[in-house]
Amino acid sequence: MDLIENFWNRIRNSSATIKTTWDQETAHLYQLGISMEETLHYLHEEKPSPIEFKNWIQQKEKKIQTKTDAIADVLTKEDLDFWETNGYVVVKNAIAEEDCLATQKAIWQFLEKDPEDATTWYKTHTEQKGLMVNFFNHPTLEKNRASLKIQKAYEQLYGTNEIYKTIDKVSFNPPITENYTFLGSNLHWDVSLKQPIPFRLQGLLYLSDCDEKDGTFHCVPGFHHHIENWMQSLSPTDNPREVALKTLVPIPITGKAGDFIIWHQALPHCATPNYGKKPRLVQYLTYFPEKYTENLEWI
Repeated sequence: MDLIENFWNRIRNSSATIKTTWDQETAHLYQLGISMEETLHYLHEEKPSPIEFKNWIQQKEKKIQTKTDAIADVLTKEDLDFWETNGYVVVKNAIAEEDCLATQKAIWQFLEKDPEDATTWYKTHTEQKGLMVNFFNHPTLEKNRASLKIQKAYEQLYGTNEIYKTIDKVSFNPPITENYTFLGSNLHWDVSLKQPIPFRLQGLLYLSDCDEKDGTFHCVPGFHHHIENWMQSLSPTDNPREVALKTLVPIPITGKAGDFIIWHQALPHCATPNYGKKPRLVQYLTYFPEKYTENLEWI
C-alpha cells in the first residue's frame, strides 16, 4: 500500500483507483513530519510527476519517534476533572520562555515584519491568510513540536500513546486600528457537526502573553456534553453554525507565553480582536489518534 503514490493520484490523477482513505494518507504525511498544506501547495503549483513527488517527500521527511514512558504525568487529577467538565485544559509552562522568544523571532523574520515598527505589522505577505501563516519548517517550530510535556498531556487525555502529531500553521494577530479590522474567524467548529462528533483534540501554544484584550482564544466550556441535545433542538431549517453565532457565549482563555491550551473539537471556539499593544503570536499543535477518521458528511 503506497500511501504517497495514492496521495499523488488523489490530487493529480482523478481517474486512478485509490484503495486508501484521505485520513490514512494525511496521517502518513504527518508521521513523516510533513505538512498537508505544504504538500497540497507543491502538488497544485509544481505539478510534479510521481517520481518527482516521492523525491520531494524524501527530501522533506523529518520522521522523529519520541517516547514518553519515562515522563511523569503532566496533568493532575484536578486538571483531568476540570477537563472532563469543561472540555479544555491549560498546560502551564509547556514551552520554555527562551524557546517562545526564538519562535517569535522566527515568525517575525519569516513575515519580514519588525516587532518594534508597527507600520510593518499590517503589510501583506503571500503566506499569510487572515490570521493564519503558512510557516511550517523551522528548527524552533520543530523543537516545540517535539515537546514531551505536550505529547504526554495529549496521551493522558486520549488514554493511549498511539497518537501522532500534525504539522500545523502559526498565527499572527496584530492589534486592530482605525485602518485595520480583525481578520479572524467568528465562533466556529473545525469539524462536521454530524453526530456523534469523533473524539479528537486541538491545541495551541501561546508564544506571547495573552490577556483578555490581547486577541485571546475563546471557547464555550462544557459544550461537548450538550452539543448532541443542542443539535436535536434545532429546526430542520436552522443552520447550526449561524445559530451558534447568535446564541452561544464563549469565554476568554488567558495565558502566558509558553502555556499550551488543549480543547475538545466539539467545543465551538475562536480567536478574537486584539485590543492590546503588540501582536498575538501562536503556534498550533495537535495530536490525532492513530485510527482517527472524520465524518464524511459535512454539516
